Amino acid sequence: MRPSSSVTSSGDTAPPRMYFIPFPTPGHALPMSDLARLFASRGADATLVLTHANAARLGGPVARAAAAGLRIRIHALTLPAEAAGLTGGHESADDLPNRELAGPFAIAVDLLAPLFTDLLRRHPADAVVFDGVLPWAATAAPELGIPRYAFTGTGCFALSVQRSLLLHSPQNGVASDTEPFLVPGLPDAVWLTRSRLAEATLPGADSREFLNRMFDVERATAGWVVNSFADLEQRYIEHYEKITGKPVFAVGPVCLVNGDGADTLERGRGGEAAAAAEASRVLKWLDTKPARSVVYVCFGSLTRFPLEQVSELGMGLADSGANFVWVVGDKNVPPLPDIDAAAPGRGLVVRGWAPQVAVLRHAAVGAFVTHCGWGAVTEAAAAGVPVLSWPVFAEQFYNEALVVGLAGTGVAMGAERGYVWGGEALGGVVVGREAVAERVRGALTDEVLRRRAGEIGERARRAVEAGGSSYEAVGALLEDLLRPGRRSHDGASRRDTSRAADWMSL
Repeated sequence: MRPSSSVTSSGDTAPPRMYFIPFPTPGHALPMSDLARLFASRGADATLVLTHANAARLGGPVARAAAAGLRIRIHALTLPAEAAGLTGGHESADDLPNRELAGPFAIAVDLLAPLFTDLLRRHPADAVVFDGVLPWAATAAPELGIPRYAFTGTGCFALSVQRSLLLHSPQNGVASDTEPFLVPGLPDAVWLTRSRLAEATLPGADSREFLNRMFDVERATAGWVVNSFADLEQRYIEHYEKITGKPVFAVGPVCLVNGDGADTLERGRGGEAAAAAEASRVLKWLDTKPARSVVYVCFGSLTRFPLEQVSELGMGLADSGANFVWVVGDKNVPPLPDIDAAAPGRGLVVRGWAPQVAVLRHAAVGAFVTHCGWGAVTEAAAAGVPVLSWPVFAEQFYNEALVVGLAGTGVAMGAERGYVWGGEALGGVVVGREAVAERVRGALTDEVLRRRAGEIGERARRAVEAGGSSYEAVGALLEDLLRPGRRSHDGASRRDTSRAADWMSL
């Protein structure tokens, strides 16, 4: 990865120093890490602010980028866990053994605010790109006048849906959880049911507090940084700009900053020997399978299915007759079906982590069963792989509506209702084995679906190349933060920053 000519240092003007701070969980930290390297590759001086646990996971690609000459580093903050009543050394949300610890964890994350404020005061920046769920990062050290850009964590379609639900509450006007209602004010007719809504928008939820925080972020931000690209949701990029009055910089898919080497193979799991061995095992198994014959199954780092649903999923995969790689969580994993007996030679079970971007790029993979988290959606789009959508919670049903209903790059597995995160064990089975088998077989043989996903994949790759929409969006954001009045502290007059890395270490 080489610096481009997007930002150059001339005379007394230093490259813009940017901070990137995600919520500490892989679904947020991974794309933010990619984003920091992307901006560093365009000449920015990038600092990725992480908890120690996530710093260990993501340090390898950052260190390689720095060794290649990019101005990039990690600054690790110690999570104030004990002050929040959180024990057990948990520094990332996916490491929590149960949802009861989510409250103390959220308090601990909020207690990072003064640490981040102190960092900004000691080492001011020209811009902060902050996770949209960390509103305190938008207001830290206000006296410095540093422009803040919110990294949304999801696409503009889901953001537009969520905003409409919070403002207009159409979900309150239906008689049951299964009665469809129209989401108002969108460029397309989008129908949902209450059973598919994020918790914050359900009747009885404290949606007003959530809405107020959303508006606080809107007021504080100079613009939105979105892991998306024009050919996926251009009308919603324009729509979100219009309704918020702030520019949207669609710079994705950011996973494409990773090449085909070590960055992709260890992405999200650090450089441990065990991770390298697992990546090698998975890819060697895929090498033995025909092109587009494998369905890859992964539900992200937070999903915990109940035992009955795990069994139905496993037996459905076996019944499909397809080859499959099935990634299961490494926390509280229930007993699995005997895959070797049910699908001899056709199934590979991975406990914990798999090199997802590398797997999706493999020629043997023909479909992806996913929870429709936005990171997974963009990674599938970048690889040109069809999606079998199985939303679980949060905004994932909105992402499904985009992928299946508008983009045409996926088909629904049939989940009509989500779980409440942390209460999955009470949710029972939402997709049975017959539906799993039928939809997997159908997706692997659907030439129209495959062709459409392939077209989107090609457009995603063109978007990040020089002259593409996402490439231009990165340049536009750099121009925005460098325009007169943005660099209101002493950043514009800083001299050579070759020693900038001295005050932070990987």
